[in-house]
Amino acid sequence: MVAPTINLNDLVAIWNFISPYLKYLSNPANKIRLLREVMQQLKAIRNDLNNRVSCLERQGETRLGEVSWLLDRVSSIEREVTKIVDDYEQSRCLGGCSINFLSINWRATRKLARVEDLRRQITNLKVLAARLPPPPVQEIPHTSELLGRESNLEKVLRYLNDDHVGIIGIWGMGGVGKTSLLRRINNSFLPLNDHRSAMFHHVIWATVSKDCTVKQLQREIAKRLGMPSPDNEQEEATEREQATAIFNHLKCRNFLLLLDDLWHNVDLNSVGVPIPSRRPTGQQKHKVVFTTRTEQVCGSMAAHKKIKINCLEQQDAWQLFQDMVGQDTLESHPKIRGLARQVVKECRGLPLALTVIGKAMSMRKTPKEWQNAITLLRRSKLPEILEKDEDMFPRLKLSYDYLPDDAKRKCFLLCALWTEDFSINKSDLIECWMGHGLIDVGVFNDINEAYDSGHTIIGTLKSACLLEPGINEDDQVKMHDIIGDMARWIAADGDENNQKLIVQSGAIFCRSPADLNVWATAEQVSIIRSEIREFPGAPPVCPNLVTLMLRQNRFLSAIPSNFFVSFPALTYLDLSETQIFKLPSDISKAENLQYLNLSFTPITRLPKSLGSLRKLKFLLLRGLQSLTEIPPQVISKLSMLEVLDLTDTRYEHLVEFKALTQGLKAVGITVETVDAIERLSQMHHVMMWRLLTRKLLDLRQLLLSNFLSSHNMSSSLRELEIASCETLEKIIMEKGSKTAGHGGDIVNRNWCLPKLEILELIGLKELKKISWRGLRPSTYFPALSILKVYDCHKLKNVTWVLKLECLEVLKLVYCTKMERLIDDADEADARTDLAFPRLKRIELSNLPKLTVIRRSQSTFPSLEVLDVRSCSSLGRLPFNSETPRNKLRIKGEPDWWDGLRWRDSDLKSSLQRCFRPRRR
Repeated sequence: MVAPTINLNDLVAIWNFISPYLKYLSNPANKIRLLREVMQQLKAIRNDLNNRVSCLERQGETRLGEVSWLLDRVSSIEREVTKIVDDYEQSRCLGGCSINFLSINWRATRKLARVEDLRRQITNLKVLAARLPPPPVQEIPHTSELLGRESNLEKVLRYLNDDHVGIIGIWGMGGVGKTSLLRRINNSFLPLNDHRSAMFHHVIWATVSKDCTVKQLQREIAKRLGMPSPDNEQEEATEREQATAIFNHLKCRNFLLLLDDLWHNVDLNSVGVPIPSRRPTGQQKHKVVFTTRTEQVCGSMAAHKKIKINCLEQQDAWQLFQDMVGQDTLESHPKIRGLARQVVKECRGLPLALTVIGKAMSMRKTPKEWQNAITLLRRSKLPEILEKDEDMFPRLKLSYDYLPDDAKRKCFLLCALWTEDFSINKSDLIECWMGHGLIDVGVFNDINEAYDSGHTIIGTLKSACLLEPGINEDDQVKMHDIIGDMARWIAADGDENNQKLIVQSGAIFCRSPADLNVWATAEQVSIIRSEIREFPGAPPVCPNLVTLMLRQNRFLSAIPSNFFVSFPALTYLDLSETQIFKLPSDISKAENLQYLNLSFTPITRLPKSLGSLRKLKFLLLRGLQSLTEIPPQVISKLSMLEVLDLTDTRYEHLVEFKALTQGLKAVGITVETVDAIERLSQMHHVMMWRLLTRKLLDLRQLLLSNFLSSHNMSSSLRELEIASCETLEKIIMEKGSKTAGHGGDIVNRNWCLPKLEILELIGLKELKKISWRGLRPSTYFPALSILKVYDCHKLKNVTWVLKLECLEVLKLVYCTKMERLIDDADEADARTDLAFPRLKRIELSNLPKLTVIRRSQSTFPSLEVLDVRSCSSLGRLPFNSETPRNKLRIKGEPDWWDGLRWRDSDLKSSLQRCFRPRRR
């Protein structure tokens, strides 16, 4: 075989191919060293880049995708370089060979090029991050479960799905959990909730707070929308421009605006927020939900729906308290769990109190510590439990601070004179404010206008959640225990050792003269419903004591002599509903006294020295049935008197009124003769307020007298009681008639009682019929809201009450012949389903022959309570399917309820939840 010949050109080509690789056969040490250095530089550049990007991210920007990709590439190359270096070190340890060096050299050279290229790309980056539009909703952290608030959350979410509801107000007292609920609403629209997350393009959270301005709110909203916010806060044009920008951004988008902690109306137009409408357009969904402590803000914000957040029910309160205290503490001693439940009871369901007190008690593991906490809570010494943690009261005090004026703040503080959980009659509270000069009766035309002013103040305090409804919601209010503690804390200027306000109840008080020494620095002392029987002596001089309230102490029977010498500054004294039978003559020493209440006491005579109280404006002597003597000229000397109430008190010296008629704004009195009525009618300046007539032969004597034609008498009368008129058989009001009837003849007169609110018919034992023919009772009683009929044993119905359009309370007691409350066949007007538009409460007691309230069914649109006692024959209820049930409560014996007959079984089942059985 002939050997192949190799062409020179082929050899050159082969060399040219092989020669570049021959250099890789050498030791790669230099390449590895260079690769390490370049990689270290790249890592340093990466760290610098990371720091710069992190700084931008903390400013709210988001890193670009290119930056993230390059940083990931650095990490990847770092791993590859490490692998090359490790292979080199391993090959060197094994003695190395040309083949291994060839591979390592080749890999290192290529990697150097890639590292250099990556370093160049990073170095050339101009933009690292950008401010991206915020997500549709940002999660807001919450610290606790939504205990007892699930129904409220569901209600809000249901409203947000309702196109007819655009603005929702959530209101309630401070610390009740409004913000927690709003946070849950916000988080309900996170992407986790797929069925809701697409509902809104924007869910915007903004904390408004007390001093928030339009500009500040605009900045919060603009930031949440990712819009630029102007820095110049001085120019109005900037505010308008920002409003226009916000409006143009939101008007074509679905949005939910959550405003937390509103203290006043927010002008959404000025902010630039499109105002949600009740009338859906079928296009964009615009919603606003806000929280506030005052119901008034809900009104000023024109909320379509209002949701009041109440304190927690007992079980939810207990669960929250356990979470705060911890099981370790609760189980540290067998007694602690029971004591903890008492602490929870004292907190009255207020989440803020449960949380703060629970945390404070979490480290107290002995029964003595817990018992001490209960004692301190009952003595309104909460700061001592919290160990100087004064966070709670200042937070609650914001509601007090934000009341419209000092007068209302002082009115609120006076509520603290009543003990915790005490239902206060609204009239008692208003009279307290009057007696302290916070409602100036003198500036009003009559006492009713002053009372209206007082009810407005009560409404303001209720709206601010500083007062809440009492047991009888229409007539009473009360303070939450913690709010009461806060009021006393404010009265003490935040100093627990300050004894400006002393409030006692229940326990025996004042066993020795030393017990009265605490009064020395007091400004107000209130002892209500205590076991005190007598004072051990006169207290020390109390130069600052303005208020002394000793009402409803049923065992207190005597006031020691020289008692009032100790109170030179006393202006307000309430001794009502005690057993005091004699007022000491040294009452004259309280020469600054302006208010004196002796009502419902067994006092038999008033001291002559009472006439020395020349500054006295209010003298309340109601129900003094044992009073036999008021010395002559005592009443007439009280020249500053504005209110004199002698209702249900025997007093016949009407001539003394003549000296007072110019200043009196209200008189309450009992009369038993026509002559007394006529004499009252001649006192044209007397503003009659409460009138009790007894033993008149019949009602005609009242209506035919000049009393009702006397403007001041009739125009200011608020309460009228007609009692013990034993011969009256019929009251027939007939247009144009002056006919006489057996036992009484009532004629149409040109009269009206425009401010009469309460009418009581008591002991009219022969009365069989009350009828209005061709007349509307509402014309004569346009404001009558409460009608009480007692002991009218022959009266068979009160059909005429259908025509009392303002009637709110109807009470019938011991009318033993009454068969129907409404006789549908008696009057054409009875056959209407629009009866009783405002009636809230019906009380029926001891009506043994009552079979039906009315035969036809009615809606009763405002009814809240039907209270039935001892009405065994009442077999049907007059409600229909449209009767509102959300507030309705039906009280009665279980046997009576079970025996009712129903035309509609569905109606019975729907009313079952409204029934509240009464225990025998």
